[in-house]
Amino acid sequence: MVKNEAQIQLTGWLNDVKDFEWGRALKVSVDVRKKNHQDEWETVDKTIYDVTTDNRAPLDGVKQVVVTGRITGTNVFQKRDGSSGFSIKVRAQTVEPAANQVVEKSGHAALNEVWPVATPGGITEEAPF
Repeated sequence: MVKNEAQIQLTGWLNDVKDFEWGRALKVSVDVRKKNHQDEWETVDKTIYDVTTDNRAPLDGVKQVVVTGRITGTNVFQKRDGSSGFSIKVRAQTVEPAANQVVEKSGHAALNEVWPVATPGGITEEAPF
């Protein structure tokens, strides 16, 4: 039987790391961006993820991480300004520095690796069509 499970993968800013006997707790934020009236992208909010993992890979100096895991719940907390905040709890299977991730190419770059770009040459006026 196939296991029912929702997986999540996120790339975000590593804000806090705490080590415990049972594993590690991370606080990761992901920018929420939209275009403004000048048609420029701006950060309008952040989504906070409370990540727990057994993985204790070194994260010294790491600014961005890629987390793969499953959502386990939500959390409401009080922000420094006194307003309420909301975070998503994630149990991570993997936590890796974002720099180690292979960026998948799309569009022309990906197609050119599968089908090389034809270079002009070898065309003759004697073609049968």
